[in-house]
Amino acid sequence: MNENQDNRLHKSVINWYPGHMAKTRREIIEDLKIIDVVIELLDARIPISSRNPDIGELTKNKKRIIVLNKCDLAEKEENQKWVSYFENKGIPTVLVDSNTGKGIENFKKKIERVMEEEQKKQIAKGRIGRKIRAMILGIPNVRKILFYK
Repeated sequence: MNENQDNRLHKSVINWYPGHMAKTRREIIEDLKIIDVVIELLDARIPISSRNPDIGELTKNKKRIIVLNKCDLAEKEENQKWVSYFENKGIPTVLVDSNTGKGIENFKKKIERVMEEEQKKQIAKGRIGRKIRAMILGIPNVRKILFYK
């Protein structure tokens, strides 16, 4: 490699944000305009490591719920510490095991509580029966499948 090639390599900028991620970010920003609540799925075993750092910034003006999925694979005491941690930051949090459906009823109730005031406003405007629009976000492998009956 000659000196000119070496200089070019050192000056090149590496973009660590692949195109599909940039596209997804744009789509999230666009879709948030019609979303009532954002559900952020985290792995209960590694809640901080399984967070996408962009989600907090992108959704800062939306109602949010954190779902700690795979709670069956984490220690019960640790799960409760993480629930307290997020709740103390003002983010409603629920424990879920999406394989068995454990915690899904609590999750649905949490959404209803978070959206209760907004639903009352909608009813006052005559918009009875309006569905809650939710967006589920999370990094790969947190299992973004929830049972809802």
